Amino acid sequence: MCMFCAAIPMSVSIGAAVIGKEKEKRLEAQLHSETLPQHLFPIGKVTFVVIGSLIVCSAVYHLVVMPHTGAVI
Repeated sequence: MCMFCAAIPMSVSIGAAVIGKEKEKRLEAQLHSETLPQHLFPIGKVTFVVIGSLIVCSAVYHLVVMPHTGAVI
């Protein structure tokens, strides 16, 4: 498996873990009547961009780079 193909599920799992922890913190803060500061960047959108970029890089690698190097898919 190439590095791009291996990075896609890893990025999905990291993004899901971060989103889950964020939701858990917000739920606990609501239970204790506390307020949390707003997060600096939208985690879901960043995860989406990272995964999309990896998919594009993987497609370019498999369709353009690998045939020129003689590697087998």
